[in-house]
Amino acid sequence: MNKNFNLFLKKKSIYQIIFYLLVFFVASFFFYFFIPNFFNYSPQIIEENFKRNHSINIKNISKINYKVFPTPRLAVFGSNLSLKENILRVEESEIEIILKPSRILNYKKLYYNKIIIKGGSTKIKTNDINQLLNYFKKNELIILLKKNNIILVKNNKSLFEINDSKINISLINNQHQLSINGIFLNHKMIFLLNSKLGKGSNITIKIPKLDILSRIYLKNKDSFGFFNGLVNFEVLNNFFQFNFTKEKNIKVNKGYIRNNLTNLLFNGEITLKPNFFLNLTLEPKIFNIEQLFPIIQKEFFSNEVQKLELIKKINGFFVFKKIFQGNVVSANGEIIFKNFKIGENNPIFFDARISEFGKKGKIHFNILKIIPHKINTPKKLIISGFMIPSTSKISFEKIIFNEKNYRIEKIKFLEEKFKNKVIQKSLSNVFNKDKMNNFFKDFEN
Repeated sequence: MNKNFNLFLKKKSIYQIIFYLLVFFVASFFFYFFIPNFFNYSPQIIEENFKRNHSINIKNISKINYKVFPTPRLAVFGSNLSLKENILRVEESEIEIILKPSRILNYKKLYYNKIIIKGGSTKIKTNDINQLLNYFKKNELIILLKKNNIILVKNNKSLFEINDSKINISLINNQHQLSINGIFLNHKMIFLLNSKLGKGSNITIKIPKLDILSRIYLKNKDSFGFFNGLVNFEVLNNFFQFNFTKEKNIKVNKGYIRNNLTNLLFNGEITLKPNFFLNLTLEPKIFNIEQLFPIIQKEFFSNEVQKLELIKKINGFFVFKKIFQGNVVSANGEIIFKNFKIGENNPIFFDARISEFGKKGKIHFNILKIIPHKINTPKKLIISGFMIPSTSKISFEKIIFNEKNYRIEKIKFLEEKFKNKVIQKSLSNVFNKDKMNNFFKDFEN
């Protein structure tokens, strides 16, 4: 009986010790992590620490709260933040400073390795992008932005904006990582940058709804400040690939575009300053325009024109060679076709202009054809008009044959004939050489 009682007292004593130790640790935990609630975290302390540790300027702090969960942190409200010499500026946001748990009692000198920026907007100037990347390569601070709007600015004008974005910037084991998830042109976008010091950078861009996927590899700069790389780009089941070298501008070589309907090579130059501009030479090996045109009708001349916003921003000059020859100028949302020549023997020449897309979009054209004659000299035929791709409608406005202007009645008669002989319910037949030549035979007599 005494042995059992002594054993009970001994076990009770052990349980009491464990209980007291548990109470001690719990009390110590609460004391350690909740005592900073009574500290006076002044805006001046935060401003000085940010400036000294990471060259971050933070101003206009309206309120500071200490939070224990999910980890000890300071919530800073109503602040504006900028890195170095305004290479990145965040306005009207809430900032959470994630404190190092081992040093949270030292409130006069903040110890942190991560900050979270919530809400507000972030402005980045195009001229400061290289400085911004260099900043994050040299600082091990992890920066996370949530529900933030990113605005890319050039010459005080907004180029584009990514809304409702989530951004994570970090440097771990000499590996720089940048990820952006947000809304671009009303579609979800994902941007990933993975850069290992001394070994180049990999960039991935995804816009799933627009079926866009791009992978870019950048090598490090050489002693002359040049760098080169490789780009793979997929959009709407079209595959692009090219090598490039960045000097003053970007020189493109060994490029090709491939899909089920075309296969062509290209090279040229891309200018970034003062404006984005493409200057490319394209050499088609395969180009099935009869099958390609219905896709163009559907994608660019329907009610759904959201996909065109990105296309409208592309300005450039394109020279076509090989199968057909001509120049295309894309500027300010307008596309102009100049001096096009299709076919080697007895070719067709045309110019065209697209100034509006969507359901109301029109393609204005001028066709020039030299009509052969067995006895007399060849005669020149010029047809001017427009087509509406959304309805497959074509209209002739002017016909000049052998320097003679046809009257409206004759023009409408030939227009109807063209619809019956060439269009035949498909606007893509205007690219059918046999059907077009069959129509031109009416002028040979």
